[in-house]
Amino acid sequence: DLNIFSIVTYFTLLMDNNPNMLDSIFTRQQSVSHATKIGQMVKDRRHMFLHKGSWHRYRGYAYSQLKKINTKNPNGSRKELVEKFGFDVKFGYHVVRLINQVEDILMHGDFDPMAHREMLKSIRRGDWTLTDIEDFFKRKEKLLDDLYINSSLQAYPDEEKIKQLLLDCLEEFYGTIDGSDVQTSNQLEQALLEIKKITDRVIK
Repeated sequence: DLNIFSIVTYFTLLMDNNPNMLDSIFTRQQSVSHATKIGQMVKDRRHMFLHKGSWHRYRGYAYSQLKKINTKNPNGSRKELVEKFGFDVKFGYHVVRLINQVEDILMHGDFDPMAHREMLKSIRRGDWTLTDIEDFFKRKEKLLDDLYINSSLQAYPDEEKIKQLLLDCLEEFYGTIDGSDVQTSNQLEQALLEIKKITDRVIK
């Protein structure tokens, strides 16, 4: 699949700690086949996007996957998985993946999308039952509520550093911003205004 986002939308999703977007900048360097200079700039400063609110975001996604597991009328390959394993192991896989990742974020301020892969493979093989998945989530949920309170991770995205990173990325793409380049200046001003609105909303 190919998804294209404006840099402002992309930064917004990163600031919201959207799991898929965070995966894109926390992917191991050796797994990246190509990166532009701007892409590498964002990856090098990826930790500034992480904050304690990641727990709320990841928990919401995990709840969504748990709900999908109990879909009454699965279709296509999903139906085949349910017939083979008794439940959709792909959804179960994502529940555990999300919980493991956010635990690492809250504990270490960092995560590796490839970590816990042996555990995740065992779910895809059908070694876990649906009860195992649900019990795992319930057990971890209480632990992560406590970890959220005690985590040393910043409470909100680092607004000033993120705005500076956006400026650096725009200048890398458009060139040095000066008064003679009205179009670029307006684009930069609008982008920074949108980032400010986003961060103001998050902080409130």
